[in-house]
Amino acid sequence: MTSFYTVMSFLVGLLLAVPGLLGLMGALPKNDWVGIRMNDVMRDERTWDAGHRAGGPWLVAAGAVAMISGVALLFADPGPGTATRVETLGMVGAFALAAVGAWRAQTAARRVK
Repeated sequence: MTSFYTVMSFLVGLLLAVPGLLGLMGALPKNDWVGIRMNDVMRDERTWDAGHRAGGPWLVAAGAVAMISGVALLFADPGPGTATRVETLGMVGAFALAAVGAWRAQTAARRVK
């Protein structure tokens, strides 16, 4: 079960960090599948770029937290109960950071006139 949690941590980490990094660099094109999906951010290209530049660092941090929980599971080899707690804490932390990133992106997009 620990290997399942490890793989899931890395996948979630990549799904958060890669769009965050691309958005931060301005290399994530506006699309309907990947990125921050808030109405204000989706309005046009300028709000998309502003939102992802503001939220990108938070998404990268969220991805890092998810991957760190996977690394902890990989090297610590905890028991089933401990693995569940480590994975839960990692995912809650990652999604909390992603939520802050979405909030920051929406705030930045609203400032674009």
